[in-house]
Amino acid sequence: MRISVIVPAYNEEAVLGRCLEALARQSRPAEEIIVVDNNSVDRTAEVAQAFGAYGVRVVREVRQGAVHARNRGFDEAGGDVLGRIDADTMVGPEWVAQLAEAFAADPRTGVRPDAVTGPSWFYDIPLRRAGLAAHRFFCHRLNRLLSGHAMLWGSNMALSRGCWSAVRGHTCAEPGMWEDLDLAVHLNRLGLRVCYVDRLRVPVSARRIGASVRDLYSYLRAWPHTYRLHGQRRAAWGAAVFLLVGLVLLRPCSLLVRAHTPYDGTLSLSRLFRRSSTVSRPLP
Repeated sequence: MRISVIVPAYNEEAVLGRCLEALARQSRPAEEIIVVDNNSVDRTAEVAQAFGAYGVRVVREVRQGAVHARNRGFDEAGGDVLGRIDADTMVGPEWVAQLAEAFAADPRTGVRPDAVTGPSWFYDIPLRRAGLAAHRFFCHRLNRLLSGHAMLWGSNMALSRGCWSAVRGHTCAEPGMWEDLDLAVHLNRLGLRVCYVDRLRVPVSARRIGASVRDLYSYLRAWPHTYRLHGQRRAAWGAAVFLLVGLVLLRPCSLLVRAHTPYDGTLSLSRLFRRSSTVSRPLP
């Protein structure tokens, strides 16, 4: 079983190196790692090219957007399994091996999953267990409850080659939507099987949570918007309600993230008063 890993990246030089280092330390190496440079104006491509000895290659996608970068990476990949993570994901050393295990046929039924996904926790803030529990609930269980089908998490997912071939022509590219939720909707409509694997856990950065209220709302409103685009009105209404609840719950978390220094675990209240969350909180 050949496994390809795709990493869409737009101006990710600050975090991409650690992501690729984690992929290079796998107990079961991936056959190829593709970084899709989505019009970056920083050193993203140079950082990726420095890992060429570990099977990393860089392709460029000029159409802006995560969905276009993802599609280009999947189309370029030659593996039987197409893994997908974000540039701020730092997978554990067994992640690729766990993917291979997850896509093995069930010995009782002989059935293989079409896609797999798993939860995440935040490596650069305290209360990691609480973050893992919250992610399980909001990103997986709640979406299953609202929509009636499994969710895919873009920072931690994989599709079989046949699954991608079947769904490729059905995916949407409208701006302002969650491309992983769109993909999950179409997999469900095609009757393809998404398997949630709880042990397939990956650490990701909490930098998005540390954004301003405006930026956080701009990100989260894509949740109900994606359901509306697909005619899932009940799911859209439910997501809109939980969006408002989430903004209330995430605000104190956002302040904690902005004040927390991931290098040494200290808090700096002065960062709470800076306008730019990107400048106010250094990356680990």
